[in-house]
Amino acid sequence: MTPRIARLSIIACVALHTLMLAAYSFPQAMVPERLRVIGQWYARPVFHQQWKLFAPDPPRCACALQVRSGEGEWRDVEHGAQHYLERRMARSLCRYIQTHGEHSVPGARAVVVALTHAARPEASAFRIVEHCVTDPWRPADRSTRITPLFAP
Repeated sequence: MTPRIARLSIIACVALHTLMLAAYSFPQAMVPERLRVIGQWYARPVFHQQWKLFAPDPPRCACALQVRSGEGEWRDVEHGAQHYLERRMARSLCRYIQTHGEHSVPGARAVVVALTHAARPEASAFRIVEHCVTDPWRPADRSTRITPLFAP
């Protein structure tokens, strides 16, 4: 391939890419229907909202890791934590179980053991408490779901 053909090929690719992105992002009235559809076909896999690239949906459930010593009351690990790492581990464990479901509880054992040895030697039980929005039109109405974790 000659340098001139290579240069023209690169210019053509950049021009086509720019045209497709313009067809995707310009207002509907400014772009012919067929070109707009082709632009959407080209650009959506990369820029569409379902990839949660720009503004992901907030989670429907607020999550807290709670600990109990003996037969005492349940306390939030995150709010009573002395060290930032303990708070971060509690948050991460909540999100992990929310994302992967209850079948992931055995995989969470390492985090709970680390929390127990590092900061909660008096702990006798852990659980995940979620307050979930049941109807997006009434966000104040929430259901509570409790996932018991094992005793360390």
